Amino acid sequence: MQKFITCDRLRSTQDGENFWQNMIKNKVKISERQFLKHIKISQVLDEGESWKDYKENARREGDPIKFYKSSGAYFFQRAGFEFIWIKK
Repeated sequence: MQKFITCDRLRSTQDGENFWQNMIKNKVKISERQFLKHIKISQVLDEGESWKDYKENARREGDPIKFYKSSGAYFFQRAGFEFIWIKK
């Protein structure tokens, strides 16, 4: 089971800042394919939006998506935010 959370919400929780700091410190870059095997991407998509649409919007905005795993979490970075799936 996984919990999806954005970095701003995670960091505002009781232990969130420490978790986030460790997650960033220990991150390992992974492929998009590996990332998508471990998370439920629909949690970040708008109704009717596909992952392909989401990626294309990021590309058009000049903000490529980077994929990572770290310390009990998978996450991607886009537009200065981390979109995080924490293993529970």
